Amino acid sequence: MGPVQFSVADVHEAIAATRPDEVCLVHRDRRLTWAELTDRTRRLANHLIEQGLGCHTERGQLQGHESGQDHLAIYLHNGTEYLEAMLGAFKARVAPFNVNYRYVAEELHYLLSDSLATAAVVHSR
Repeated sequence: MGPVQFSVADVHEAIAATRPDEVCLVHRDRRLTWAELTDRTRRLANHLIEQGLGCHTERGQLQGHESGQDHLAIYLHNGTEYLEAMLGAFKARVAPFNVNYRYVAEELHYLLSDSLATAAVVHSR
């Protein structure tokens, strides 16, 4: 028998199932329960999947440096939305990566081009 494998998304779902009404995430005056966070991350994951994002090639079929997943740029300020985007991406089997909101245009262009980002989650004003 090989090692047990699980993902961050699996761990989140397992914990949420045991304590749905407990507070899970706090940022300033905003509080989310495990059930609320789970609902929000599942909805984002479903949206990403509906847009065609996900894992297209399993790890065993790739070279060590290759990624078989779509890449999701997360261009957000600090807040609950950042963790929601990360968990939603994990649940959709998309590879999320941080984009520092202080980057200037040249840095953003380089990062988003070099990363082969398929999509981005951004703050709206």
